[in-house]
Amino acid sequence: MKSRIFSITFVFLFASNSSSLAQALTAADVNALKTQIDALKADYEKRIQALESQLQEIQAQMLQIAPEAADVAAPQPAAAPTTPGALNPAISVIGNFVGRAESENVFNADGERIDNNVNVREAEIDMRVPVDPYADGVLIMSLESETPGKFSADVEEGYVNVKKLPFMQSPLGMKFQVGRFRPAFGKFNVLHTHDLPTTMRSLVTQEFLGDEGFISQGLSTDFFVPTPWDENSSLNARIQVLSGGDIAISPQSSNRLAYLGNLRWFKTFAGTNNIELAWSSYLHPGRRGETPMARLHGIDFMYRWKPFRQGEWKSYLLGGELMFSDRPHPGAAEPADVALNLTSPEQTRRRPYGTSVFTQWQFDRRKYAGLRWDYTTTLVDPTKQRKSLTPYLSYYFSEFLRLRLNYERRWSDILAENKRNSVFVELDWIFGSHPPESFWVNM
Repeated sequence: MKSRIFSITFVFLFASNSSSLAQALTAADVNALKTQIDALKADYEKRIQALESQLQEIQAQMLQIAPEAADVAAPQPAAAPTTPGALNPAISVIGNFVGRAESENVFNADGERIDNNVNVREAEIDMRVPVDPYADGVLIMSLESETPGKFSADVEEGYVNVKKLPFMQSPLGMKFQVGRFRPAFGKFNVLHTHDLPTTMRSLVTQEFLGDEGFISQGLSTDFFVPTPWDENSSLNARIQVLSGGDIAISPQSSNRLAYLGNLRWFKTFAGTNNIELAWSSYLHPGRRGETPMARLHGIDFMYRWKPFRQGEWKSYLLGGELMFSDRPHPGAAEPADVALNLTSPEQTRRRPYGTSVFTQWQFDRRKYAGLRWDYTTTLVDPTKQRKSLTPYLSYYFSEFLRLRLNYERRWSDILAENKRNSVFVELDWIFGSHPPESFWVNM
């Protein structure tokens, strides 16, 4: 009984003291306490940054000392890699299966019919590894098939990404890419076939860049341009020096290098909205006295809305591309030197151009629906037009398995494809460690 009375008395006194203590804590005391916590937090962040800087310096010194020690010491077995995973790359395998049905006959470049069939269109092996603290390596092998049962092997991409330099701080966050890669022309060319939002590439991409897009060898540098006038925006620039050729608008190399520049602006506004706007220019000088210079320009944009209040599985996209050349194609029906001398309004029509507009809505975690409209003139005869409308529906079983249904209606001055109706059923699967999904997927 006495212990129970003692407990009740203790609880009463504790409650009274707590009430008095709460009353004693004024707003000034709370602010002072908050100031002390913020000061401690800032101090810890400075210490962490200092430790990270020391660690980077030690790693750089070890890399510099290692070759000198190897020259002095007796021959020994190779040392273990300095970067975890250097001998164990992340490997993913991607399969792309397409079934198609058309109302008209479709032939490939070799004259073989490819309509109304099913085919494993592509199998891709993607290997990525941190080479050392300064660079990452990427090798992507592909087995492609346009005609069922016939495959061709190719290195789709193989490059090294130099993230920083060992002897200096990279200005403006500059990075380098060396090897074979997809040049940064437009928004969609950098995407592989299985990453596209639709089964087929747009008519504009096929006409100006090639059926599979534009792939080349060379050197690329990527850096940020400061935007002190707007903290919610960023400006990224790329300058690329490429081997000439391998692009539809200028297929021959002519033993001359090509040059590409890309400037991309990104801005976030109202919390749930962002927009990208970019300009791309490709320049391929021709052989003097024989082949005229090829120039291609492009503008692309992408608007994205992703509301926070409606959960993670909602989004809306609206994007598009415009490509045009400021001179006739070298293989145009009318000789280029004659076309260049024209000054009438007809000259504008002889300069090829095309545009593509794309929109998509995400209903929930698994279902996406979209629509794409394409319009382009042909390179060899800009008086001829090609148009298509492509609605599609994508269903994600998971991030490793996707099913897509496409329908395409085409109108064209090329009689073989005019009024063609096509249906595509696409299945993509991935196993192994793989890179993140494309920007329109929010899995």
